[in-house]
Amino acid sequence: MFEAKELARLRLQKKQLVLQSELNRLQLISEWQRLRSPDGWLGEGLGLAKRHPIAIAALAAASGVLVTKILRRPGPFLDGFGRLGKLASVAFTAWKLFQRSRRERPVDGTSAGSHASRRAER
Repeated sequence: MFEAKELARLRLQKKQLVLQSELNRLQLISEWQRLRSPDGWLGEGLGLAKRHPIAIAALAAASGVLVTKILRRPGPFLDGFGRLGKLASVAFTAWKLFQRSRRERPVDGTSAGSHASRRAER
């Protein structure tokens, strides 16, 4: 079948892949812990503010103007928010119907009736 040389090469390749997988797993755990820590997010935000101070100032000013506009006349904002809620409701209902139809359909693409007729023939 396989020569000893080929088997040794495959064993070495398997060990290499296992070690690489373990390294990837450890990196993923490290990144996950960094993302979960508030210090990481705070550091990222402060770093962004230090790198782009003008953009952050402009964003703060624009958000202040928007909040002031909403607080002075909340009607149009709340109307738009209500329309968004209605749209989200319709989208969620359509998504649930689509999911239900996908669950009812067999994986191989045939209809449920053809499976029943095949069983009856047997």
